[in-house]
Amino acid sequence: MYMKNSRIFSHVVSRRSRPLMVLGVATLALAGCKGMLDVDNPNNVSSGALQEPTAAPAIVNGAINTGANALSSLLNAYTIISDETFQSGSRDDYRLLDTGEIDINTNEYLQASYLVAMRARWMAEQAIKQVGQFDADGLLQDKQLLAQAYLMGAIIYDEMGNMFDDVAISDRINAGPNLGEQNMVQVYDSALKWLDAGVAIATGENKAAGLGMRARVRFDKAVWQKLNPPGTTPADPLVNDAEATADAVAALAAMSGDYRFDLVTDLNNTGDDASGGVGFEMNSRVEHTPDSSLATIDPTNKKPTAIIAKDPVTGAVDATAVKVMNRFIAPAAPFDVDHPPLTVISKREMYLIIAEAALAAGNTADFDTNINLLRTMDGKAAYTGTGPSRLELLQWERKVNLVFQGRRLLDMYRFGVKDPRWLESSIAFKKSGCLLPIPLIERDANKDITGTPVCE
Repeated sequence: MYMKNSRIFSHVVSRRSRPLMVLGVATLALAGCKGMLDVDNPNNVSSGALQEPTAAPAIVNGAINTGANALSSLLNAYTIISDETFQSGSRDDYRLLDTGEIDINTNEYLQASYLVAMRARWMAEQAIKQVGQFDADGLLQDKQLLAQAYLMGAIIYDEMGNMFDDVAISDRINAGPNLGEQNMVQVYDSALKWLDAGVAIATGENKAAGLGMRARVRFDKAVWQKLNPPGTTPADPLVNDAEATADAVAALAAMSGDYRFDLVTDLNNTGDDASGGVGFEMNSRVEHTPDSSLATIDPTNKKPTAIIAKDPVTGAVDATAVKVMNRFIAPAAPFDVDHPPLTVISKREMYLIIAEAALAAGNTADFDTNINLLRTMDGKAAYTGTGPSRLELLQWERKVNLVFQGRRLLDMYRFGVKDPRWLESSIAFKKSGCLLPIPLIERDANKDITGTPVCE
C-alpha cells in the first residue's frame, strides 16, 4: 500500500506529500496579495499561518518528511557499525564506524545524522503541540492527523534511544541540556506517553501502526535496560515484557498480509550534509555494501550479485533474506535504489517479540508456534526443535527479518556477537551497549551540555 499524503499513513509515507504542505500554506499567503506585482515571496511563510487549523495536514506532513530524512541519515551512520554492511568505498569516516570506533565525536556521518535527527525531533514535538491544541480547541477536523503526529514523535524518540548514548533537547535557538547517558531511558517513556494518546484515538491503519510501534518501544526500552550501564554482555539477553507482548498480539490482529509501515524519502528529501541518505550511499555510491556473509559481492563495483544467507533449519538460501534484503537493495516501483522503503514497524517483528517472550519464559511450544508463523510468511519449512537451538534460531530470524532496519547492533551487543571488522581496541568491541555520542559540533555550540561520556 503506497500513500502520497498523511491522511492515510500507516504503510508508506513519502516526501511526495510535500505539495500538500506547499499548497496549504500558499493558499494562506496569497489571500493577502494586493495586486499582481505586489506579492510576498511564497517561500517566506509566516509562523502565523501555521496557527490556523487548516494547516494541520501541512504540519503533520512536515513532521513525516523530516522524520523520513532523519531515519535515512541515521541508518546510514548506524548500519555500517554492525555486521550487516562493510566499508566498500574510500571515505575514512565510514572505516572508523566499520571498525567499531563509534566514540569519535567528529565523525562526519555522526554529526550529520545527529543534526537531522534533532530537526526531526523538534518538528514532531511541534506537530504534537500545535495539532493537539487544534484538537483541544475543538477545531481539528480529522483526529487521525493527531494520531499520526503522536506516532512520528514516538518514532524519532525511539530511534534516539536506540542509536545515541546521549542527546540534548534544545528548542530552535534556545539551547537545552543533555539528558545524561543513564537518563536516556526517558526518551522511551516519552514515546510511550505519546503512543498511549495516539492509540486511544487511532482507527484503521493508524491503529495497527500505533499498536505495533508501542510494542516496539516497550521491547526497545527493555533491551536498553539490559545494556545499561554499558560495558558488559547481559547474562540474560532475552526480553519478556508482558505489555510489549500484549501490544504485539493486538497489533497482529490489526495487521493484514505482510504488513509493513515504511518511511520513504525522494529526490527532494534524500540525505543530509554528509551523504545522500542510506539508499544512495549503499546502493548507488556503494560507500558501504552488504556483508559477504549475506551476499556475494562483485569485486569490481562492490555491489551485491546474489544473496547467499543460509536458513539454519534447512541449509538452503533463506527466502526471508532474499525477500527483505531485495526490498532494500533492489526495490520495486514506486521505490528506487536511492530511496528504498525504510521499515519502522512490521508484522514480522510482532511475531519475533512474541516468540522471544515465550522463549524467555521457557515456553518452547509457543516459541515454535510463533516462529513458524513467521517462517510460513516466506514458505520456509517449519522448525521442529532439531538443527539450531531455539536461541540460535531467534537470533537468525531477527537478523534476516529486520535487516537494514536499525536493530542489528543492539542484538549483537546483547547476544555477545562481535563484528570481525571491529578492532579489539575499539569501543564497540570493548564496551557492549555503547552507541553514538553527542557530536563535537553540538558540544561546541551548546554550552549547556555537561558530563564526560562513559563510552570513550
